[in-house]
Order: sequence, then C-alpha cells, then structure tokens
Amino acid sequence: MDRSQLRNLIDSGRAIAMDCHATGASIREGDPVGELFQTRVLNHSVLIKRYEPVPETESQPISVSTLVYFPYDIDNVFDGGESMDYSDPGFYNALSYKISKGSPSADLLDRIDADMEVLRLVNSMHSLDPFMFRSKCEQQNLVGTINKAYYAISPTEWEKIRAPIRGKISKLVSKALSDIGDGMSDRARAQHVERFLMKIWEAKDVDGIEPFIEAMKIEPVKAPEFFFAWKAVCYYQVRFDELADGLEDLFRWVGNDELCFPVDHVAMSPEELRQIKDKREILRKQMREGYATARNVITAYERSYDAFVANDQPRTFMRFLAHSENSYLLLANHVSIATHCVNLWKWYMEEHGTELRSNHFGELFEGLNTLHGVEQHMPDLVFV
Repeated sequence: MDRSQLRNLIDSGRAIAMDCHATGASIREGDPVGELFQTRVLNHSVLIKRYEPVPETESQPISVSTLVYFPYDIDNVFDGGESMDYSDPGFYNALSYKISKGSPSADLLDRIDADMEVLRLVNSMHSLDPFMFRSKCEQQNLVGTINKAYYAISPTEWEKIRAPIRGKISKLVSKALSDIGDGMSDRARAQHVERFLMKIWEAKDVDGIEPFIEAMKIEPVKAPEFFFAWKAVCYYQVRFDELADGLEDLFRWVGNDELCFPVDHVAMSPEELRQIKDKREILRKQMREGYATARNVITAYERSYDAFVANDQPRTFMRFLAHSENSYLLLANHVSIATHCVNLWKWYMEEHGTELRSNHFGELFEGLNTLHGVEQHMPDLVFV
C-alpha cells in the first residue's frame, strides 16, 4: 500500500483505523491512565480492521481481522512500515521479538502480556468506532483502565446516539414485561423497566433480569453478547441513517462516467483507461451490494421489532436477536466502509473539486477500491 492509500485509510475516520501514536500524543504528561499500551512500540503503532468475504459454508458472513501496522517513521506514519496480523499463530512471538530485539526480560514479558490483553479486546470488536469502543470498555469494566482519548466522543454526541437506542430498547422491554409488575404504580413500573434497560444496555450479566431472559427465550450464558450485538445493530442503524445524504452524493459521483474519470485522460494509455473502467464497474457493484446488505439487515430488524412492539408477534424478533451477532458484523463491515468512503470522497471534493486530474483521481479511486476489495474481484489482473 503506497503513501496516499495509507493516508486515505488512516485519516478518513476511526471506524477502521486507530493511530495510537497520534492519539497518545494528545494525552497530557502525567495522566494517571496514560497510553493504551505498556510498550513503546505498540504505542507508536496503527491498529487497522480488515474485512474479507468468507465461503458460504462459514457460520459468519464476514471475516474481520486486526492488523497492527508499525510505521518506519513515527512522525510520518504514511511513509511505509510493516504489519502483523493478530490472528496469525506466530503473532505473539513475532511481536515479542520486535519489541525486545532479542530475548525479552521477565519484566518486558509481563508488559507484553498486558498489551496482548488490550489487543485481545481490540480484536474482539468488529470496528474501532469510538462509540462501540467505549461501549466495549464499559461492558468489560475498563473505562477507568483505558484512557478516554482512545474512544473520544463528546457527551453531546454520546447522548445523541444513546437516546434513540435506549428509547427503542425501553419500548421493547416494556412490551416483553407487559405481564410483569401488575399492580405497580406507573412510577414503580417505570423504575422496574429502567432497571432492566440498564442491565441490557451494559450487557454484562443477567442478574436481576431473569424474567426478561426467560420471556425472550435467551440462553443466560449468551445473553450479554446478544444484548451487546443488539445495541450495536441499533447504533449502526443510527450511523447509517446519518450517512444517507453523503452516500447519495458519493453514489451520484461514482455513477457518473464523466466525473468518476480523470479529466486529463487523453494523456493516459488505452490499458490504463481500460483498467479504470473495469475497476469502476466492480466498484459500483460492490457499493450497491454493500448498501443493499446494510439496508436489508436494518429492514429485517425494523420489521421484527415492529412485529413485536406493535403487533404482539415476538417470534421474528427473537429469531433476529438469536442471530444479532451476524447482523452486527455485517453492519460493522458495510457501515464502517461507507463511513470511510464518504469521509475520503468529501475530503478530495473539498480540496480538489468534483473533476479530478489523474494523480488526485487515482488516489481517491484506489482508496475507494481498496476499501471495497475491488482487486479481489479482478482475478485476470496481477497486482504487485
């Protein structure tokens, strides 16, 4: 990946990439929590989420992995570096060697082991979005352990996202518990529902909400992750709706044969032009499919929710909740990619206008292609 693509990936949003060095630099000296990792090498790294399709026989629809990118120059992370895949069987040994440059001391091994726990947390998430990162830290009781700089989100933005999600959960909880609490005052019943709501929102355990678990026919051991995935689906629905105008503008630009083409194309070779056109068709297809997948998941959720809340038909929602992890994964994939693409496209439009010369067009075009995995769908071409 060249410099422009590294910049495009890292600078176009937090959903897919977290620059640990840049974030750590914003933490004041003497902060009691400090940086994310205990080792300098990892605090200078960039964490990247990578989404890849999987065979239809797999239980999950998308494979999401965590890459740890180590820039050669920490003051210019776009100037190249090396990366390691957290899921690689040799990751721990390779990381230990990179950090220690040899045989690590017992103290250093302890710090590496502590950092591996942080990486395990990061790897357990489907995206690096600040809202979801903070939610995961809350679930794991790590809010005081991981510096808030790494999930920076203003109280206003947090509440803006949190309010509609809590509203939907609260309404469904009230419906599911409609036969519980008969004889309670309205205030007592509201407090009763609020206790259930907080348990579901925190997604830590099921202590005290067993009636809801039983009503929803959820296995208690699976309930916390179901609830976390449910909250994630609600969150990505909010984010997807917020992206609507930006996505419409981006789709219009990509779908225009004149705009989505370098204005100085007369100076390019026939082969270069053919590749642009071939990639452009695949990009359009990938974008359409990604949008349709996200919209279909949200529509299925809305229908199951409405069937339960409005029509007293809980079965569809219960089935949705049982598969909420896959729904969360699909939305994390497509909404995160869409977010980065919109941010990237807007930056180029603001900096260079809607009609781009080949150098700027190539940077933007390849950025969009990379995010949508276009090269994986062009087996006839060889990329080096």
